[in-house]
Amino acid sequence: MTPTNLTEISDTRLLILIREGNELAFHQIYNRYWKQLYAYTLNILEDKGLTEDTIQEVFIKIWTNRETTQIERLKNYLFNAVRNNALLKIRDNKFSSLNEQIISTLSLNSEAEQNLNLEDLTFLIKDAASNLPEKRREIFLMSRLQNYSITEIADFFNISHRSVENQLYLASKELRSTLGKSLHFLVLFWNI
Repeated sequence: MTPTNLTEISDTRLLILIREGNELAFHQIYNRYWKQLYAYTLNILEDKGLTEDTIQEVFIKIWTNRETTQIERLKNYLFNAVRNNALLKIRDNKFSSLNEQIISTLSLNSEAEQNLNLEDLTFLIKDAASNLPEKRREIFLMSRLQNYSITEIADFFNISHRSVENQLYLASKELRSTLGKSLHFLVLFWNI
C-alpha cells in the first residue's frame, strides 16, 4: 500500500495493518492524530517537552504492544492514553515541586506572602481550576492560559460558541467563589 492509499483507510483497518507490523499504517495514524493530541496534551501539561514525550510514549506503547493490545475506538483510546499519561506526569511533578515549594516558603516573611505576584496568581488559578469538571477546566485553561479564541476552542471540542461561552462563565463563577479574597488581584490579571 502506498501512503496515499492509507489516508483513505479507516482507523480500524489501519489498526489491523499495524498488528501485522505495517509501519506505513502506524505513521498514518500518527500523522492523523498528532496535532490534535499535541494541542490537547499541551493544554493539560503546559510544557512542550513533556507534551511531546507524553505523545511519543503513547505511540511507542501502541507499536511495541501492537500484537496484543485490543483497541476498538482509536481516537478515544489515544485521547484517554495521553490524558492518563499526562496526569501521571503531573502527579509525579507535583510531588517534587511540593517539596521545592515548602523549602522556598520557609524563608518568606508574612508580608512577602501577602504580596502575590503573577506566578502566585497563576498557581492559584491552576489549583482552583483543578476542581472544575474536566471539560470546563480544559476550556477555561485553553482560553485564559493559552489564549485560544472561543472559535478555536469550539472547533477543537466540536461544540458551539455558546457552549464555550457558557463553560467559561460557569468556570469564572466557580473560581470567584473558590478564590474569594484573592479575587481583586485576579480581576486585574485574568479577567475572571
